Amino acid sequence: MRRISPRSLMSAIALSVVVFIIILIFNNHNVDETEVVQEKCHCPSVAETKSSTNKSNIVKVEVSNASKTETTTIQVTTPTNTLTTTTTIPPLPPCQPVEKNAAVQRAIIIYYPHHQSEYFFPEVRWLYRSWAEMLLSQPPTWRTDFLIFTYNFSAEFRALGCVNRIRQNKQEPSVCRIFLYIPIQFRTPDKIANNFEHAFDAAKNLSKIYNDSIEQMITVPMLNDSKTFDPKRSELLYNVLRAYGYIDSINTIYEGYNTFNMYDFVLRTDIDVFIYRHFGTYIPGNCTLLTGGGGYGTDFNRRKLTRIAHDMGFAHTGMSGMGSTWYGSAHDGFLVANQTLHGMLWLAQYEFAGPERESKLGTLMWPEWHYGVLLLYGQHLAINHLVGTNQIRVIIGQNLLDQSSTDASPEYIRNGIRLNLHCWHTDNRFSKFAFKLGHYNQTELEKYRNDTTAQAYAMRMALESKYMTLEQLANLVRNNSTTSS
Repeated sequence: MRRISPRSLMSAIALSVVVFIIILIFNNHNVDETEVVQEKCHCPSVAETKSSTNKSNIVKVEVSNASKTETTTIQVTTPTNTLTTTTTIPPLPPCQPVEKNAAVQRAIIIYYPHHQSEYFFPEVRWLYRSWAEMLLSQPPTWRTDFLIFTYNFSAEFRALGCVNRIRQNKQEPSVCRIFLYIPIQFRTPDKIANNFEHAFDAAKNLSKIYNDSIEQMITVPMLNDSKTFDPKRSELLYNVLRAYGYIDSINTIYEGYNTFNMYDFVLRTDIDVFIYRHFGTYIPGNCTLLTGGGGYGTDFNRRKLTRIAHDMGFAHTGMSGMGSTWYGSAHDGFLVANQTLHGMLWLAQYEFAGPERESKLGTLMWPEWHYGVLLLYGQHLAINHLVGTNQIRVIIGQNLLDQSSTDASPEYIRNGIRLNLHCWHTDNRFSKFAFKLGHYNQTELEKYRNDTTAQAYAMRMALESKYMTLEQLANLVRNNSTTSS
């Protein structure tokens, strides 16, 4: 074997060192010229997520409550740059509370789908009957009207004594008022052409039979009022949300604002409720909007809605669990409805896939993320934004609104203030499903006549509305309205 001399070994080591130094110098030179690409993770904590989409230059809003003068930091985000400015949120509007001894005007407001009358008219009857009962408890100077937005002034509502007329003064007795409203799903091109020229043809033809003045007919939307009617939004609602069953119950509060803006307080409610006697003397204090409780919230969707609020440019205060019943000023209701529609449109377009919108998933995603409660999600975004920007005051009235219609304990009524009782999905009495299937009859009425529980009140109102004629119900309202005056 050939021996390696020390001189050869040293030469080899020296050559290796030189090669190493050349490689090192070359690599250091290229580091400065190479762009380091850091892959962006799109799954950080929801509260820190930055939207990478450019939806009309998304506005990020963060609200600070550290001092009396609240500030908003607004970041306008585009694909190429970010601009941060600071603005001051105006303080809450001054509160001018309505005194209980004043001539208080109130309205109970519902949307009634005329094309589903077989299912919903029994609920209208019992709501009407409970409204009549409540009138006996209200102070003499108060007035509480029952406002119904629907597509036709049918014979049934005429028999109930309803009128198609806006309240003119504080002296008029409490009355049922019908306002003709074209539902979103019926705003087809032929109906809305030429400024809704043919939208109310059926209602006008029916009015001729009753010799009503077509010129004085109150219809919604009011096309000449840009505050309450946006033709582009109306078209978008038709294109995106016409199949969503609850869209009209919110849109009527926005587009119908001019029919109820004269009231001190409005109660926006579903149909399947009973107005309880306590409502007769109760008004919200401190210029506050009360909501019922909503059972839609989970940790997952609360984080998701917080992120969505930031994407939309909405403020978010962390409020959750607001129900769809509202009781407060007419203007507060209008503001919430307006922003709820905005939230619902955003959610439907950007946060739900087609199969979800088409109900192909059923309740598979409930309660984490479910299209069926789109209204509650949109309202969640709206209320958080309006509270966060000091436009309204809101309290969740868990023990005031949407109370139990099945509770059979006298203490439930005696120890609380129950403004309305809401029918939930249950087989317990009172069950709206059992009622509509005819499972309750006149013998039940006698059983509950002198019972003072919430369950008994719901049973009695529903059964009395079933066995009274429409004319008898109308006379009851006239008599009770006069008695309370």
